Amino acid sequence: MAALLSLMVLGGTVGGVRADGITNSGSDLRDGWYPDQPRLSPDAVAGGDFGQLWRAGVDGQVYGQPLVVGTNVIVVTENNRVYDFDSETGDLRWSRSFGAPFPARLIGSRGCSDLTPNIGITSTPVVDTAAGTVYLTYKTFADGSATDAAYYLTALDVTTGALRPNFPSQFGGVADNSRYQLFRPTTELQRPGLLLMNGVVYAGFGGHCDIAPYVGWVFGVDATTGATKARWATGLRGIGAGIWQSGAGLMSDGAGRIFASTGNGFAPDHPQPAPGEGNYGESIVRLAVQPDGKLRPMDFFAPSDAGLLDAYDADFASGGVTALRDDVFGTSQFPHVSVAVGKAGYVYLLNRDDLGGFQQLPGGGEDVLERVGPFGGVWSRPGVWPGDGGWIAIPTASPATGDVPNANASTGKLYLFHYRVTAGMPSLDAPVASDDAFGFGSSAPIITSDGTTSGSAVMWTVWSPDGGGIGAQLRAYDAVPVNGHLRLRKSFPIGQASKFAMPGVGAGRMYVGTRDGHVLAYGAPVVASVQAPATTFPTTRVGATSTANVRLTFSGTVHVRSISATPSVFAARPAAGVVGRTFTDGQSTTVPVDFTPTDAAVVGGALTVVTDTDTYSFSLTATGQAPDPLLTTSLQVVSFGGGVVGQTDRASTITIGNAGGQPLVINAITLPGAPFRVDDPPVVGTTIAPNDAINVTVHYRPTAPGDFGDELGLQTNGGDKEIGLTGSAGIGPKLSLSPESGWSFGTVTVGQSAEATVTVANPGDAPMTFTKSKPPLSDGLTIVSGLDEGSSIPAGG
Repeated sequence: MAALLSLMVLGGTVGGVRADGITNSGSDLRDGWYPDQPRLSPDAVAGGDFGQLWRAGVDGQVYGQPLVVGTNVIVVTENNRVYDFDSETGDLRWSRSFGAPFPARLIGSRGCSDLTPNIGITSTPVVDTAAGTVYLTYKTFADGSATDAAYYLTALDVTTGALRPNFPSQFGGVADNSRYQLFRPTTELQRPGLLLMNGVVYAGFGGHCDIAPYVGWVFGVDATTGATKARWATGLRGIGAGIWQSGAGLMSDGAGRIFASTGNGFAPDHPQPAPGEGNYGESIVRLAVQPDGKLRPMDFFAPSDAGLLDAYDADFASGGVTALRDDVFGTSQFPHVSVAVGKAGYVYLLNRDDLGGFQQLPGGGEDVLERVGPFGGVWSRPGVWPGDGGWIAIPTASPATGDVPNANASTGKLYLFHYRVTAGMPSLDAPVASDDAFGFGSSAPIITSDGTTSGSAVMWTVWSPDGGGIGAQLRAYDAVPVNGHLRLRKSFPIGQASKFAMPGVGAGRMYVGTRDGHVLAYGAPVVASVQAPATTFPTTRVGATSTANVRLTFSGTVHVRSISATPSVFAARPAAGVVGRTFTDGQSTTVPVDFTPTDAAVVGGALTVVTDTDTYSFSLTATGQAPDPLLTTSLQVVSFGGGVVGQTDRASTITIGNAGGQPLVINAITLPGAPFRVDDPPVVGTTIAPNDAINVTVHYRPTAPGDFGDELGLQTNGGDKEIGLTGSAGIGPKLSLSPESGWSFGTVTVGQSAEATVTVANPGDAPMTFTKSKPPLSDGLTIVSGLDEGSSIPAGG
């Protein structure tokens, strides 16, 4: 009732299509859907006149999503500069700098490769279209210091770049909910996209490579006066529980409601929300704006093994929270549904009005609408296509799922889940997986469409082969699988991508900011004198060579000056006379391209054709296979959730594979102890052929209450791995009667009455619900107070 009451008091349209401006992922729901893009139909994108419109240089890495405001494209960089480009021509209209960015090398005593060399503007800004103001945060040196940082929120006129009065506003101070938490900007990172709500800009903070000290924060700053309205910290003491969400914005589904996911840190020590106090690590948290502007946690959810997730670096905050639109995904019983996922790879459907708390079900189980998976670690918010019955897209990135387990280039798949309602409960069908691997660093999905018109939707992503981003591509898929497969409509080489950075959308065009300092615009019409499909090579052993034939087709009269392939693992071998030849309209030629991998990794590249008038690049994708045996496992950690002692027996399958080119031999295996059990484990000496795999089934059967963690260890001639196993258990609800029998009324005089009382208790660790309650009925007996069927007694009550 408290959650429902807060909805009525705060007002707003819960789960509506709402945003106070132009913002990260299309709307405050953070579903990545842009429904007003009829020019970006699948056929139009696949057409020959859709391509790169322009390319512009900027002074640094672009991590924030480009925002399109009318004919303006707002782009920010890690060198503390903001740019405004003409959306059609790419001409620079204005730019503004905010001083020296903060060097990453000054953070902590250990190295961190992320955001090097500088940290400036990392998150996606937000634009108040009514006021014509763009808000953004930046990190720079604190006044008078050469080693300490400061964070600011600033506001600019979106047309001229002029600074608004009362800005910049500095972030700082002690948390409203804990006098022990002081904001320390040097080790904090403002990664999530900004949220503009009711005249206040909200910013989330987390750590930089987990370098202490840091804690998760949500600040609220008045969009007019620059005054700080809220400082909420995710924990009362200690460090951790950062909010970063791979860049996804703080989510809001109605006025006064903010949702965020938190990472490594103190797991909740309370089963239900503790407004104003408590720790909220490894959680999805719903905050409510109070009358004085401060924030208060009203609800939360944490996985049943939240206390163990940190040990496996499997925190929630790698994925943002996405609200599913009520008119498509809501039911009469659950009108407001959300989807969330993190590094452990389990996909959760949550009730936004009652998120589920912590270990609320018997045995410490999770009180959620549905949990499916695991499918591999996720560094992304889900993307949603509300048409065609509803589809949810989630890219995984770790661990390797049979493609490449290279520690520096872990891969996964892009999964599409069809949404359905089963017996009144929201649920997800088994997913359809992409045929090709998605590398760590690939972006969250963006969906463009003409409303919910079937066949109009395109799913966009910045595909990256690894965290370095070299060889990245802007890819366009159909938003709905075709014959059980994801259909790739177009792919464009973009150079070097920034980790998890999404493309921007506006007026039938796509805009990509890159790590190597460029902004690229894609749309139609372009004059594409040379056309070729994206090319994928077969998996090739390191040191060997495979060849793919790329067919070039020419429009008009085209003189070819050069043909080349990058990076160096690719080599173009045009036939004699092709370079230097003039082709006429409709002619074509085939160019053999060799792939000779030097590492076991997914590789992205480009075939580049230079003509007298322009340069054209076409995507190349390949996978190198290790020449030696190479161990892969399908999972990094298996969470069995909560269970009741003596009543729970759950199983999960782990796939052990060999992605190398020689047989893999298991030299040793370490089995977990109770309550985990492995069925028919492989024996020492078991051999797995190249590109083959075996399945191992692990059971979880708790015989005592507690939180359990163990590992399945493998030592092979192709590497070693430990797969984490977690679970929790409790005794569940227990019925206790006192006295159990012999209820005596004594001797009762005719015409008088007496009472007998029985105490009904629940000494268990979960709520006890009465499914049947039938008191005795006979002459002379009257029930003074009873237990209604459906009523419940809390644990210990």
